Amino acid sequence: MRKYSLAVIPASFILMLLLSSAPAARADFTTHQGMVNRLAALSKYDAASGGNRLKVSVIGSSVRGRSIVMAQVCDPKADPSTVQRLFVICRQHGDEPATTEAMLNLIEILVKAQDDSTKDILSKVAFFIVPMVNPDGADAFTRRNANNADLNRDWLKLSQPETKSVRAAIDKVNPDAILDEHELSPGNMHNDYVETSGPSCGAPDDVVRESQHLEALVIGMLAVHHMPVTCYKITDQCPARLAHRYFAIRAHKICILFETRQSGARNHQLDYRMNYHIIGTMTVAKYLAGRQDELVARISQQENIARKVGLLSSDKGR
Repeated sequence: MRKYSLAVIPASFILMLLLSSAPAARADFTTHQGMVNRLAALSKYDAASGGNRLKVSVIGSSVRGRSIVMAQVCDPKADPSTVQRLFVICRQHGDEPATTEAMLNLIEILVKAQDDSTKDILSKVAFFIVPMVNPDGADAFTRRNANNADLNRDWLKLSQPETKSVRAAIDKVNPDAILDEHELSPGNMHNDYVETSGPSCGAPDDVVRESQHLEALVIGMLAVHHMPVTCYKITDQCPARLAHRYFAIRAHKICILFETRQSGARNHQLDYRMNYHIIGTMTVAKYLAGRQDELVARISQQENIARKVGLLSSDKGR
């Protein structure tokens, strides 16, 4: 079972993340109501402890009237409109559970953390996390929403209440980076991968450059944790129906797609997949917090990784 590096997650919270390595049954995954209850309990804890880092809001409703919930986490003394903002989209497909489980754990870590490293990040970065974009699909454990629509093919049309709600929230937040967190469909044996904007995709050149540098940091940090991934860059001009294409090309945002495999060997069971999403998300958060040198140094400790992802002599980035 993998453990987090202290460079990514405080040691005091490691035990919160070490789940059973056995495949989880559907009944073990957090339901929509379970998510609402957990965030409510965290809000109560946060207020009682005086942290005041967590704000939970409803940004819309699903086809069947379930709330689409967003968690905002940052230092209460920080103005979210003036710090860096990271927006995380999870569970567009209801049968991809690890993203919800990972981000609920990460929200709890960020709310409860007392170490200086996490406090520093929260003073510089505001997290906006939607743990369950498709609550109807999540509770039914189906890919599509209750209208039988694939939400991650709806970004150009914005025909569904779920995609409309997330788009409105992103317009309001105006994030500096967006993460679109997914899992491969059950049975898909493709490798874990990340994808971002590449040449000729239609995104502005500066967005492409920064997206690729950030993708290299994510790949490097995952490799440090013995989590090999395949790297892709969008080089075609296919219609921007998918979220990570849409927001890069239409909204000119840095946007990275994370995918984990649900099928196969033990390495790809729930604990491993959750670790992948948390490490990737925290790598992006550290980058936004201005700590890319720290990330490069961590990756460069393993020179072959740094050379492979092109970071040893890189002077790019924020």
